[in-house]
Amino acid sequence: MKRGVYFLANDAILDRVIAFLNSFRSYNPRLPLCLVPFADDVDRVRSLADRYGFSVWDDDAVLRECDAIGREFHDGVTWGHYRKLAMWTGGFDEFLYIDSDTIVLEPVDFVFDHLDRYDFLTSHSDLPEIRRWVWRDSVYDTGALTSEQIGYAASTGFVASRAGLIDPAEVRRSLAAPLALAPHMELLCREQPLLNYLMVTSGRPYSSLSAIAAATNDPGIPQEQWAGLDVGRVEAGRLVPSRVQRVLLVHWAGEWHRAQAEGQPIPYHDLWRHYRALGDG
Repeated sequence: MKRGVYFLANDAILDRVIAFLNSFRSYNPRLPLCLVPFADDVDRVRSLADRYGFSVWDDDAVLRECDAIGREFHDGVTWGHYRKLAMWTGGFDEFLYIDSDTIVLEPVDFVFDHLDRYDFLTSHSDLPEIRRWVWRDSVYDTGALTSEQIGYAASTGFVASRAGLIDPAEVRRSLAAPLALAPHMELLCREQPLLNYLMVTSGRPYSSLSAIAAATNDPGIPQEQWAGLDVGRVEAGRLVPSRVQRVLLVHWAGEWHRAQAEGQPIPYHDLWRHYRALGDG
């Protein structure tokens, strides 16, 4: 069985990609890694392939199919986030996807063990504060989804699954149902509502690392932490956590955009800077 990790990137976020790759390879030196181009401008990211040992997605037709799906939800505007859907057609039998605005702080191999029980696994779910970034309150009135399906409301910056469970071509042919829910989706988060919809209506088991840790009372399961919260202090490139026992990764979801808009450094900039600088000397 071939296992590996996908990441989505283009040259516009090159510095973030380098920090992500440095951190990922620090703790996962041999795990196969594949770049899925976020857009066509990937020459500079592609040039890092030998240094960091990753392959580059080469099925352009699937990416264009994903682009077409996204345009249906965004008035004809193309957003590369929807290219995450391509991963279910890729070469990894089991895979993990990680957003590039992330610093990885542990080996990720253990995540694949949970695919023995779940077909879709995310980092966090079933938290009211996340639900508003997936569904608007009005979704409850549609009757299209159960309260459990809505409540799952997972972040899709970290997803583990297996090949073949989602087919972008079939998604595009069957868009009527999710498109009917578009007014009730938080589309500022791009593909996140659609991907949640596809997971919870798949008929297959789904969960998250946070939900598993809570259900099993196992604080030792490494967890994602969002940099927008006070999640601990940084010491020599490590995060000493204040909310969990072990930190799998730190995710800056939304924080780069906010910091740039406000002319401020990102939170936990010293952690990010540590990994951005690795290997520079």
